[in-house]
Amino acid sequence: MQRKGVGTRLTYTAEDLIRAAKQSIATISPAKELILQGKVRTLQHLQERYEELTKIMTEYCKASMLEDFEIITSINGISKCTATTFLAEIGCIGNYASYKKLIAFAGIDPTVYQSGRFEGSSRISKRGNRHLRRVIWMMTTCVIQHNATFRAYFTKKKSEGQPFKKAVFATAHKLIRVIFAMLTQRTMFREVCG
Repeated sequence: MQRKGVGTRLTYTAEDLIRAAKQSIATISPAKELILQGKVRTLQHLQERYEELTKIMTEYCKASMLEDFEIITSINGISKCTATTFLAEIGCIGNYASYKKLIAFAGIDPTVYQSGRFEGSSRISKRGNRHLRRVIWMMTTCVIQHNATFRAYFTKKKSEGQPFKKAVFATAHKLIRVIFAMLTQRTMFREVCG
């Protein structure tokens, strides 16, 4: 290697560094060199397989979730963004035996505080997926604004004396029941007349 220096500072050309890197494996043992080279080839192979499988899985998810996406967005008030996030968080609808399991997974199932004879007011459990819970809240508030069926249900719950949040979560339960039925039966949303 040619050294070009000024005073005590030494500099190497790029070619010098490349040549040194090509000749170096950072060990003086021939056996370790062979092992290291084999591990590098294995890592390269695994990286190629990972990229190949990722591509296949992405294409499969796009194909299988496209119909689910169209089903969910058939409900007036559910945007493409919230539908995509909802589907990403729940995965396959077949993973849930019933809509109750999906509601519990989201953490919007009711709980009641009890101690002896005292029974407190019910509230949501918040045991589930907080991201899914947030998306369901956003979806519900939008369908209340833009969908006559869900707006009527929300209004009914408010007229029964429920506070705003309880009425929204009651409507969210109805929305989850409807979405679950639509996804399992592979049907689009139809507005209820009257």
